[in-house]
Amino acid sequence: MGVRVATQQDIPALKEIILKGLSEDSVFKYCFPSTRSETATNHVETVLKRIIDPENASWLCFVLDAPKTHDPVSLAICQTIHQNADGQKGVAEQAEQVFGLEADDNQTKTIKRLSALQQGITETQQKYLVRHTEIIFLHAVITHPHWIRQGFAKTLSKQTLQVARQKGAVVVALASPFTGYVFYSGTSFANCGRTKVETDNDIENLELQIMVCTPPKPLEQRRSSIMDYLGGKKMSPAGSRRESYDQDAAAGAQEQRRSSFLDMFGFGPKTPTSVDDDTRRKSHA
Repeated sequence: MGVRVATQQDIPALKEIILKGLSEDSVFKYCFPSTRSETATNHVETVLKRIIDPENASWLCFVLDAPKTHDPVSLAICQTIHQNADGQKGVAEQAEQVFGLEADDNQTKTIKRLSALQQGITETQQKYLVRHTEIIFLHAVITHPHWIRQGFAKTLSKQTLQVARQKGAVVVALASPFTGYVFYSGTSFANCGRTKVETDNDIENLELQIMVCTPPKPLEQRRSSIMDYLGGKKMSPAGSRRESYDQDAAAGAQEQRRSSFLDMFGFGPKTPTSVDDDTRRKSHA
């Protein structure tokens, strides 16, 4: 299954995946009690356009296509944050630009709940991720109901972790306490606690698990670090003097090991005593 980046042409299919895939999701239902309402449908389309916009470099939408039809069946939405970069907007401000409802939308409850969710994201960043420079927020991994339990979501999650490993970033996701927690726990994420999403004068609230994953360093980098710790030397650039020295030293060490091995069985180089014995035997012959 090949992962690709979403394009504007994918928006109709991706909108359908989100609306059907999140119809029973606790977070989506908290923000949009009527998941098939016109407000929810329009908002999903607007958010997708903002995310897929080529000028929106801080956001990525990965897609997996069905094997035969090549139509999108699963997607992942993630946001990259460089906490110490000049001019870098905060995670909540970026989220507001993407997820926020238009000002003329007369949906007071939904607006308040979306704002509360963004506040939960901000508190997560401040409490758990302040020591990390590079962060990737994995906002959603969604598969069309007809294609669930076939590994699509896990593949997209691994793709996000691969991107994070290349960037040296930590990945965080806010998951529902049940299905979301189980999914992320199975893809190398650790549970770091809970955050509560609530608004004033609202009897409903939402508790989310804070799932964090720090992908391991690339294999070669880890191997070099271990070899350095044990006193080994990294390979020198091809053609350099150091490489020639390394090769000579390695050849010498190999020859020394070979000699030691042969000596152990009596096939090694002759000692002065053995040479004298051979000379005496020849003189008596």
